[in-house]
Amino acid sequence: MGKVFESEFHKGVIVAVVDKGDYQYQQLAPLFNEYGYGFVAPDQKLIFIDGDQSASTQKIVEAHEVGHIVFNHTGIVGPNDEAEADSWAILTLRKYGYSVEADKLTIEFRKRHGYSYNHAQNKRNKIKVLSTIFVNQIV
Repeated sequence: MGKVFESEFHKGVIVAVVDKGDYQYQQLAPLFNEYGYGFVAPDQKLIFIDGDQSASTQKIVEAHEVGHIVFNHTGIVGPNDEAEADSWAILTLRKYGYSVEADKLTIEFRKRHGYSYNHAQNKRNKIKVLSTIFVNQIV
């Protein structure tokens, strides 16, 4: 397997970065095709990331997937799960000094969810408050 490490964003979460040169990639490729650049096995607190993506994109995916774990998103994705994970990731990336990545995800937010991150924060203050609480608990 490529790189395996503990997430810097949440203790106890393991991140496995798998690229096309790894024999496991062929087994995981259908899941990357279905879920995107990464996915999480929440019960195991294990994140798989497509290692063929840039380091910047990998960091965004790591933060996003950790957000799913923090919000206890399991199995079937609810209507707000992706926006919650993205919001948490943006706040977390900024907190850890990944401002370029946070800015990139902020721009992508509108494409992914149909409304701006700023709009989400105004309309969904709950996400911001919960995300801030979780970020502060982790550090």
